[in-house]
Amino acid sequence: MKHKLVLILFAVVLLASVNLVTAQVGVGETSDICQRAKLDAQADVSKMLWFGAGCLFGILGLGAAYIIEPSPPATRLLGKPPEYVAVYTDCYRDEGKRVQTKNALVGCLIGEAAVLIIYAIAFAGAVSY
Repeated sequence: MKHKLVLILFAVVLLASVNLVTAQVGVGETSDICQRAKLDAQADVSKMLWFGAGCLFGILGLGAAYIIEPSPPATRLLGKPPEYVAVYTDCYRDEGKRVQTKNALVGCLIGEAAVLIIYAIAFAGAVSY
């Protein structure tokens, strides 16, 4: 009898804590937090930096863009509940990595195309002599 009472009490406490957490950050609010984090990441990540890394370093710049995860500024997370911080940080990092990789890929492709054009011009000049 005593074990059943403890088990029931544990279940009540567990359900109450789950309800408390979901009440702090609801499903609709989670998507709002994620959307805000994505917009912030798009504004914060340096597109020209990653384009230049892809253009100058080719596949190494693209690899760096894929591996390095940007972190949100700590000032945006001050005073926020842990659930907010977790959702915001995850969405920010995912979107930041996507923006970095996209710009590095474009830079890599343009850089490689420029190298091919330079080689083609040099080869055409060498053949004409």
